[in-house]
Amino acid sequence: MKSTDQILSALLPTLEELEPDRLLYQRQSKIYLSVLLIPLAALVIAAFALQANVGLFIAAGIWLVIGIILYQMKAGKIGGRYKANYKSAVIPRLLQSIDHQLSHSADKGIPSGTFVESELFRTRPDRYSTEDLIEGHYGKTFLQLAEVNAQQRETTTDSKGRTQTRYVTFFDGLFLIADFHKHFHGRTFIFPDKAEKTFGGLARFFQKAGGRRETDLIQLEDPEFEHRFKVYATDEVEARYVLSTSMMRRILDMQARFGKDLRIAFKESCLILAVPHRKPFLEPSTSIPATNPEQIRQMLNDLRFFLETIEELDLNTRIWTKE
Repeated sequence: MKSTDQILSALLPTLEELEPDRLLYQRQSKIYLSVLLIPLAALVIAAFALQANVGLFIAAGIWLVIGIILYQMKAGKIGGRYKANYKSAVIPRLLQSIDHQLSHSADKGIPSGTFVESELFRTRPDRYSTEDLIEGHYGKTFLQLAEVNAQQRETTTDSKGRTQTRYVTFFDGLFLIADFHKHFHGRTFIFPDKAEKTFGGLARFFQKAGGRRETDLIQLEDPEFEHRFKVYATDEVEARYVLSTSMMRRILDMQARFGKDLRIAFKESCLILAVPHRKPFLEPSTSIPATNPEQIRQMLNDLRFFLETIEELDLNTRIWTKE
């Protein structure tokens, strides 16, 4: 495996070619922000000076919309091109340094149907976006990893009968599908045990009635695992077989890395993992030079952090066989 310094050295000529695009974006961004903000500020000041002139406030609102569109068409387009070129130049090289079997597609992701069929969320998204698909074999395990943002539409009505619609994000993070090399007869789901931690035994009554379709709440012997997660399964025997003592310990360790809201499904020969991750993933910053080595190191660390999930769950050790 190449060292980070070797990767940086190999990428430097390409990054130097990308830097003019980043600087062009910086210049254009300042110009179009000035074009947007100076007239907007003048209109708002004039509106207040003329005792809250409604016409000027309306004009300010119209100009704000026009200015944002103009900014996106000009500066935003340049910034988007820089980020796309940076990703296509850098990310495949970083993946090759981890495992040459992995590939990256910036404009592809996990299909919405696959996301819904995972059953990790009860809500079907009304808005769905996905990008930065990483696909291929990591060691012996085939995987797909991508960013996903899923939103639900909420409509409210006030006392005067006026309706307002907004979109609320219920998942924003990384979605991983990995081959488990075992054919599952049933489905097993692992969710963070937030309700039980809040309401204690009373929540268990509702949990029994609230599992996925045709599933039952499974009681496991590991007290720490029981404290942190609730498990639903269609086949209790298979669930206990999959969630061995060592597997439960690995999932607890993984939760310590990723955070409390980890969700996992074992179904159709796959392990499916949803990890909230609100900071940008594999997104180059336009505010620092393209040649900045720390940005490359951070991207490489992020990739390793999530791909090590395969090692953490020991999926490359083929103790399972498909029937």
